[in-house]
Amino acid sequence: MNQSPPWTTATKAIVAVSFLALVVLVIWRFRDLAQPLVLAVLLAYILHPVISLISHRLGLPRGTTVLAVYGILTVALLVTLSFVGVTTFQQAVTVARNLPGWFDQAVELLRGLPERLPESFAIGPLVLERDVILPQLPGWEELAAQLFGLVQPIFSQGGSIAASFVSATVNVLGLFFLVLVVSIYIANDIPRFGKGISDFAHDADYRADADRLMVDVSRVWGAYLRGQVVLGLVIFFVVSIVLAILGVENALGLGLLSGAMEFLPVIGPLLGAGAAVVVALTQNTTSFGLSSFEFALVVLVAMVLIQQVENNLLVPRIVGDALNLHPLLVMVSVVMGASLAGLLGAVLAAPVVASFKVVGFYAWRKMLDLPPFPEVTLPPAAASPPTGWLDRLRALWPASKKRSADQPFIPVSPYPLQFTPVFKETIWGGRSLETVLGRKIPDGRVAESWEIAAHPHGQTLIANGLLAGQTLTDAQRRWGEALLGSRNRRAVESGKFPLLIKLLDANDWLSVQVHPDDAYGLAHEGEYGKTEMWVVLHAQPGAELIYGLRRDVTRGQFVQAVDENRVEDVLQRVAVSKGDVVFVPAGTVHALGPGIVVAEVQQNSDTTYRLYDWGRMGADGKPRELHIDRGLEVIDWQQTEPGLVVPQIAPAGQKGVGVEHLAQCPYFQTERILVGAGRVYTGECTGETFEIWALLSGTVRLEWAGGAMDLAGVSWVLLPASLGAFSLASSKQSMLLRVITPADENNENRNTDFAESADSAD
Repeated sequence: MNQSPPWTTATKAIVAVSFLALVVLVIWRFRDLAQPLVLAVLLAYILHPVISLISHRLGLPRGTTVLAVYGILTVALLVTLSFVGVTTFQQAVTVARNLPGWFDQAVELLRGLPERLPESFAIGPLVLERDVILPQLPGWEELAAQLFGLVQPIFSQGGSIAASFVSATVNVLGLFFLVLVVSIYIANDIPRFGKGISDFAHDADYRADADRLMVDVSRVWGAYLRGQVVLGLVIFFVVSIVLAILGVENALGLGLLSGAMEFLPVIGPLLGAGAAVVVALTQNTTSFGLSSFEFALVVLVAMVLIQQVENNLLVPRIVGDALNLHPLLVMVSVVMGASLAGLLGAVLAAPVVASFKVVGFYAWRKMLDLPPFPEVTLPPAAASPPTGWLDRLRALWPASKKRSADQPFIPVSPYPLQFTPVFKETIWGGRSLETVLGRKIPDGRVAESWEIAAHPHGQTLIANGLLAGQTLTDAQRRWGEALLGSRNRRAVESGKFPLLIKLLDANDWLSVQVHPDDAYGLAHEGEYGKTEMWVVLHAQPGAELIYGLRRDVTRGQFVQAVDENRVEDVLQRVAVSKGDVVFVPAGTVHALGPGIVVAEVQQNSDTTYRLYDWGRMGADGKPRELHIDRGLEVIDWQQTEPGLVVPQIAPAGQKGVGVEHLAQCPYFQTERILVGAGRVYTGECTGETFEIWALLSGTVRLEWAGGAMDLAGVSWVLLPASLGAFSLASSKQSMLLRVITPADENNENRNTDFAESADSAD
């Protein structure tokens, strides 16, 4: 077969430049289609979390959910228009037509402001005469002329911008169904776009950078757009109601203008308030027997109060620090965007600049050979989320939070975590994690891969999202109970994760060993005991392991066997094959045999007592240390000839999904779940416990309200307790393992103490 020759650098440059030129040409030629296309993208992006949430909770295909959501949106729009839409539409048209003229009229009225002022002002007992005050202002005529010369073009331009904004809003209603159809297709494929961008970064390291940049940019757009929509709706209703109460004409139209203007940061609210004041100043009749000037002043005070409530109460909670731009830069970007692309450019200017800032900061640090994403110092553990109505009400108020300059705070909502494993080499390890599971592992005899670990002997690093590069302990410190759940409050208080997840490759016999229970471990090793469970992922023909003692073996007989070097005679050997499950409570004598690969779920402990080592030598050429005395103290002599776990098949639940209950103890509860091809498993993290999911075979797509990720091969993911609804869609038949902490609050199952000197004796 002929191999295609690689392109030269010059050829690649020519192709890249030609492609970019073609893209620019197409955009320029079909620029008139840009507005409905961009609006369709924005609508799909805004509705994406709602669609994902409904799809996860109800277990519906995404396409069905998209059609349902857009159908409900269309019906809601039609119902709204049938009640208040006609009046609002008519008033919006009136405002759009007359606003520029009203602004010009307002300027003329302001020119004669001195004559329109009352003859006297009474402030308590103090009475000030107008004719006495004005002559005291030096150069009033010149100052007024300069002031109005400055204000007039701003007011006139502001009137045109505001009128154009209202007209554009009205036109959007006319384009709604076109935008709706295009947006439906985009909303259905949004989960694929992120994967496509990630796949575009072919190199694994750049893929991580691409994922992080997408998260950062998505955070900007998500918080800004959805926040502005919420603010726009709130301001529309509040301004309409307040202005109607005050008796301002076209209150609904002005409310629509103020709501639409929320998409213009800094400038928009000022124009919305200015429009309301201008209408109040120029309308023929006023309320409360006030003069036009006094009535306009009342409206101005009302609009200022509304904006103060918005800026100090709503914006910090709804939008937050999404843009992270200086207000002056925001104003300049809005003006530049308007000059380049009209109203659409003005609306999108701020988030576009914020996105350029994110990407530019990344490029700048890469050019200086600095870490592209500086480490973030995490704040103390998060408090429990508010539960009562009073707590929720207090949470709305923007509390003053002081942070030191060296501890920046980046709000990161809990999301599913994947980890970079920690590999450990021992004399009994091999290469099966690579040859059987397809893992990329370091050279040598790799025996253990710590997949999810927060122990002094091994800390796995988060591999995805905003916390990439941080440890699991960092995430627990950041999220607290939101990560671990209410069942694990003691682990939250201690800062110690309760479980440890491993993959083990036994290329040779492990030492015959035993683990202590909690009481002995705390008393002698400074950490909890170790109960564990194995799921056999691979077993060579004839593979076997040590599991418990032979029947009727006593302590005395075991000691005698040790003294006579015939420990193998008192051990129970069990043949295993792929799919077998072995539950190993503390005190059980055990050892993996050659040719076995297992997934291990265990307490977060690394204390092991070695009883027998098959007569082999360590790396130093000497026999490895045994721990006979301590082992004899912790062996459970009732664990004789135990049997393998017999999975309990759960009653039929979700269609195409089979569930087997494997093991339940005070420390963990496990299930094996088979998801058929094209089927979806739906679940929900309700705040009680985190969930650890392992994909043992097949491929699945994990989706939650905030995003999605693909799982393939043997891979693990940690779902925070506060994640909410999620789904696992299987493209082909897939086998998964689910691990949670049990509901019994009385169990002493929360690892809280570790000893750096604890023996790791495998």
